[in-house]
Amino acid sequence: MIEETIKAVKEAEAQAEALLAEAKQKSEQILKDSEAAVTKIGADAAAAAKAAAQEKMDAAVKAGEAALAKADEESKAETEALRDAAKAKMASAVSAVVDELLG
Repeated sequence: MIEETIKAVKEAEAQAEALLAEAKQKSEQILKDSEAAVTKIGADAAAAAKAAAQEKMDAAVKAGEAALAKADEESKAETEALRDAAKAKMASAVSAVVDELLG
């Protein structure tokens, strides 16, 4: 009877050790899976942040290009207006110079 009890205790210890080994293996796998998930989440978040930053950069570049185009158009219009004003004054300036020379 004592032998049976000792045998039963040894079998229980062996089963317990097997369960502990299995639990340790499962916990290590869970840890590895968790680390992989965290790494993926971090990479996904970084990619999303990079994409958002790129969108903002593209929008800023587009807005800058639009502002430059508008400023260029305004500059051309102002230059044309100044030329027109100079042409209008040119005839009277020539007339004044001719009058001064002849008169």
